[in-house]
Amino acid sequence: MTCVSLRMISLGSLLIFNHPSSSSSSSSSSSSSSAAAAGRCVTEEQLRNRAESFQRRYWGKLGVPKNLPPPPPRGTRTCVQLTHELSSDLNNRAITPWRYSLNQDVDRIPHEIAIAECICQGCIINQREDLRYNSVPVFAPLMVLKKSRCGNDPNKYAVKKVIISVPVACTCVVPKYAE
Repeated sequence: MTCVSLRMISLGSLLIFNHPSSSSSSSSSSSSSSAAAAGRCVTEEQLRNRAESFQRRYWGKLGVPKNLPPPPPRGTRTCVQLTHELSSDLNNRAITPWRYSLNQDVDRIPHEIAIAECICQGCIINQREDLRYNSVPVFAPLMVLKKSRCGNDPNKYAVKKVIISVPVACTCVVPKYAE
């Protein structure tokens, strides 16, 4: 698991950034109609080839495992108890431990992305959860492909590269106070 977290954190260095407007979300109908008008719709086979090429080029370097271990059971146990039960991976030894889960989206390539979820509300200091501090996710930009059906031909897809923000770890911070 340490391998995943370190690779996810260094993900930004592997990405090619488009200009900021590419990360803004737009309605799928407007993107599909503009793609259709520009003649950029692709068949399922072309989509599959493009997805394989994209994953080889960008995601093949990461080695993110397909099967993550199930998260520890949620219940009445405290944050500190959970951290003692977990393995010695980096995400479990941090003062703001986190677990990974899979985020799934059938219209995104890759369909599954490992995301970090903070286990504690506070931070582990002297083996106790200290609520004077906050555990917050650390986000990294990630390039993915988004697909949508073409308006004029439902058997074809419009595909575009977008940058999304993905939680990759957690860190300990001083809380924001109202000004």
